[in-house]
Amino acid sequence: MIERKALLLILAALAFALVSVPSVLFNNAIKKYFNFVGHWDVANIKPSHTAILPPSRVRAERPVEPPQPELRFAKFSIKIAGAKEVKIAGDFNKWNPDSLVLVKKDSRTWEAFLPLPPGRYKYICRIDGAEVLDPLNPDTDMEAGRKVSVLTVK
Repeated sequence: MIERKALLLILAALAFALVSVPSVLFNNAIKKYFNFVGHWDVANIKPSHTAILPPSRVRAERPVEPPQPELRFAKFSIKIAGAKEVKIAGDFNKWNPDSLVLVKKDSRTWEAFLPLPPGRYKYICRIDGAEVLDPLNPDTDMEAGRKVSVLTVK
């Protein structure tokens, strides 16, 4: 009976032969096929008549687009124990709390990152359906008769 090591060596040699022999034959066939390319003579091409280019049109001026504002990533982070759902509503999302839902990072911390241009933004946290000021942000302002938190993006 043949040992496993000898059997693996024989299989490796057969695989090498099956791969290398067709590739050598293919390489020789390609060399023969493209051999005629080396015998071509290069000729100079001379135009039969002079070319005349049509006059170029004047392009209409494109309106200058105003520069786009540079975005910063604002981090909303709230630490509250026992919350099941935390959302943020603000003037950056038309006061729609369903458009920014925070993700639970650990047992107390909820986070979200939002790309915003530099500016001053008013927002309010909605924790399990109740509107609450951001406990980690002391900046507040009034919006539609209620006190809201303020975030300044620089």
